[in-house]
Amino acid sequence: MSDAGDVPSLADLPTTAQRVALAYYEAGLDHGYALGYRAAQAQQERAWAAFAQLARAAPYDELCERRGEPARAERARDLMRRRGLLP
Repeated sequence: MSDAGDVPSLADLPTTAQRVALAYYEAGLDHGYALGYRAAQAQQERAWAAFAQLARAAPYDELCERRGEPARAERARDLMRRRGLLP
């Protein structure tokens, strides 16, 4: 990488070169934004897939317990007992 002294300021460049430099800068910003957006989307998809797998694997009362809702978990167990699904 060159020294900062070797790089002219944007104001020292001719108008056409300023436009080109700004266009490249803007394209880099757009590209970076798009990469970040895609990475965030992929992360959300992984999180929802993990949640869906957990929801399919664990019974509702257990999920309530994990969320810190013991009263709701007990109501779910009571309902399952009344319906003959739990001993």
